[in-house]
Amino acid sequence: MGKEKVVEDKISDILKEWEEYARKGNWRVRGYKIIRGPSGNTKVGEEEEEEFMISYRPHGVLYHHSLGKVSKFFRGLIEGKLYGTRCPRCGTVYCPPRAHCWNPECRVQPTEWIELPPRGKVHTFSIMLFSADAFLEHLPFVLGYVQIEGAHTALPIQIVAPPTGVWIGQKVNIRFREERKGELMDIYAVPVPGQEPPEWSCLHRDPKAIEDLERNLEETYRFLEERFGITKEMVVKRWETGGR
Repeated sequence: MGKEKVVEDKISDILKEWEEYARKGNWRVRGYKIIRGPSGNTKVGEEEEEEFMISYRPHGVLYHHSLGKVSKFFRGLIEGKLYGTRCPRCGTVYCPPRAHCWNPECRVQPTEWIELPPRGKVHTFSIMLFSADAFLEHLPFVLGYVQIEGAHTALPIQIVAPPTGVWIGQKVNIRFREERKGELMDIYAVPVPGQEPPEWSCLHRDPKAIEDLERNLEETYRFLEERFGITKEMVVKRWETGGR
């Protein structure tokens, strides 16, 4: 056995909160308040109010768990390689990987590891104009499912591009971040240059949809600057440099 190496996230605000919770005692109540609100057992328009107690109790949990039979996929991310699994019986290729084939006819057939190319196409995507605290500074961003070339399934991944410049079927390259810890955030996708959206692209065939999206984006830019001092120009530069 080699020497165990634990790569820790030294910059996460969430980790700092966990450390504070551990110091105080994970489940100690930090405070409370009394509020009035609908009782919930009346008809709409006939609501009755009553008092409720709100308890402030930290719930930070740090997990230590095995990645099991798909460990090779996450070790591959650290090494800058993209792996999938293939069923030797039906030929289905999974990325993200599955240790056993999900085709009912294959009867939980164990799969085999294969290396896949760092490219694919957008299967579907969502534009995130707001998020949980841990990702606020990354707004606005695109979360997509990318079908890696050679795979039959789709991989959840961040697409680093202007939200108005992403569409289903778009070809993308997979890039690896410089500092990697063996998680899906180690990789991201960037569109292959020189592509034009197809005529059937919902977002691009509807000028009002683009107008509405750009208006909503301006609200997100305003929030970022007020909260973090991140300007619109800084966000655009992030897209232009492909996340680097």
